[in-house]
Amino acid sequence: MATLITPGERVEGLGGYVVKPVIKKFKAQSQSEGAGFVIRRPIGRTLSDEEADPFLLLDELGPVSYAKGEFPGAPWHPHRGFDTVMYMLQGEGKHQDSMGNSGILRAGDVQWMTAGSGIEHDEGRDHPGGILHGFQMWINLPSHLKMSDPSYQDIPSDDIPVVEIKDGLKAKILAGTCHRINAIIQTQVECQYLDFQITLEGKSSDGLEYTHIVPKKMTTGIVFVYHGTGLFGANDIECTDGDTILLGPGDSLRFKCVTKLDNRKKKLYTEDLRFLFLAGKPLKEPIERHGPFVMNTREELLIAFKEYQQGTFIKKKGIMLKKTPTVLGEKDEGEERTGEETNSDDNNNIKKKNSDDSGSNKE
Repeated sequence: MATLITPGERVEGLGGYVVKPVIKKFKAQSQSEGAGFVIRRPIGRTLSDEEADPFLLLDELGPVSYAKGEFPGAPWHPHRGFDTVMYMLQGEGKHQDSMGNSGILRAGDVQWMTAGSGIEHDEGRDHPGGILHGFQMWINLPSHLKMSDPSYQDIPSDDIPVVEIKDGLKAKILAGTCHRINAIIQTQVECQYLDFQITLEGKSSDGLEYTHIVPKKMTTGIVFVYHGTGLFGANDIECTDGDTILLGPGDSLRFKCVTKLDNRKKKLYTEDLRFLFLAGKPLKEPIERHGPFVMNTREELLIAFKEYQQGTFIKKKGIMLKKTPTVLGEKDEGEERTGEETNSDDNNNIKKKNSDDSGSNKE
């Protein structure tokens, strides 16, 4: 059950940015998915579609250890009307669709798939054994793009920008912009998808604090903590592993890490805090959803089911989109003000990561 939290007084950070307060907090619930594997679901149950708009789902798989071939994956299933995003932190898995596209996602890789008018695929098979940990996120498409041509963006870990914001703090930029560095992935909906990682080694008892600037039009803000403990928002709400928080109005996310993890809790990740931050511009459109289909009207939903049953569901083969270079982000509304994100040498702060994802400690 979610806890509603009083936002408190308005708090302004450096540069006049208003810090988003935490207005709801809850533990992600576990459930069975696919062919029988267990996930935690931060988005898709406790938050309403309106609260999470444009995000539809966020599932965390693992971390869990499987024997070779034990992980059942998600056998053949369709999607229509939204994007699915697979972020693989540990392990690997194959994916294929009914039109002949295929590939392998390895540790640190991301696949951003626009289902659009329809894709039928099979994912997660042939895990070689060992730790498996990853996230699948669904983001809605606006009505005029729901029947667009399907496409893929498969981005290896080494090509995904990681910005060293300051000593002990870095962010992997899956979508959007952080510290004036743009993601390589191109999105149909304006959003940020960031993996923040904080290390307190060598820091004083004051820990580490940072304020991340969020475009004002991205009024939806959600944090999911998957490792460690931190304080979030204008009201400094403590969150630990498995906590999800919904943020209120503002144009920045403030977070602090003051708790050093015991080394016994650092077998998979060496940082003291890791969390996902999702921000997006709400579509504010009606949603009719059932299983793998997300449309705007019940009639559109029934058409999707009918076409799938009749074998007329797939309209066009999905294409692989080309990667674009990382560049300095364009100024967002109000970004000319001096804030904690400003850095004149951002290009030198992009760090490439090895395929085993920096911060992991493989034994």
